[in-house]
Amino acid sequence: METSNFVKQLSAVNRPVREKALEALQKFLVSDKIKQSKQLQFDKLWKGLYYAMWFADKPRPQQRLANKLGELYILYFNEEDNKSENTDELTKNDKAFIKFSKAFWKVLCIEWFNIDRYRLDKFLLLTRRVLFNQMKYLQLRQWDSLLVEKYINKVLKALPLSGDRKVYTGIPLHVTDIILDEFERLFTNANDEFENDEDKKDETIEEWVKATPIKDLMAIFQGLHAEILTPKAIRMRIKEDLLTDERLVQWGVIEATTPAVKEVEEEESKEDDEEEWKGF
Repeated sequence: METSNFVKQLSAVNRPVREKALEALQKFLVSDKIKQSKQLQFDKLWKGLYYAMWFADKPRPQQRLANKLGELYILYFNEEDNKSENTDELTKNDKAFIKFSKAFWKVLCIEWFNIDRYRLDKFLLLTRRVLFNQMKYLQLRQWDSLLVEKYINKVLKALPLSGDRKVYTGIPLHVTDIILDEFERLFTNANDEFENDEDKKDETIEEWVKATPIKDLMAIFQGLHAEILTPKAIRMRIKEDLLTDERLVQWGVIEATTPAVKEVEEEESKEDDEEEWKGF
């Protein structure tokens, strides 16, 4: 694909031009050529998609583009993969999904510093849409244990939630803010966070959560908080906004008086005492 022309077409004001470019992109992503490509090719592809978002000017096209780019991850879902008896190896589609997922977060981590305040909102929206659809793919794959493990370790813990100080703080802070909202949206199956589809499911969300790896996802944040090298702003956000979220108690992920939360509070208290200057 000719990257420069493709980026212009994907971010064009003219809707038919955008739709045609998107259709070409979708066909390219599911081709064997790209599926079997190395990580570098996926990185280059997301670099182009990043700039397509960069050049999208008007709010409506920005929202549509963010939705469409997020939904690209679902292209790799194949129902036949769910019937695979080989649980020791990822399917070809799963491998492509992991590489495509890594590519987004890698490009975002590299480019975050260059995003000005006028463009920040659309990239925050793009991040929300991508995270939702990445988790949606895992859900469609019936939370395959090997796939979830690879996604957590090779994608989330390797890039946005690594705790590495080279990752700009805004990225893990935003993921911390939206993770439970987007996870809850998987249950309602709403295409937008403002939709209200609570009546779509016969089962309760508490029953649904039991079959999901939400505890494994939360373990990432608990690990970040416990790591002293994690930037304090991130540890504070996890403590004050995430680990105290009532939904985690409601869903049975943590107990109201869980030791993890107590440890968080005790550690923070000690840290504050140590930072207070008491003179010579």
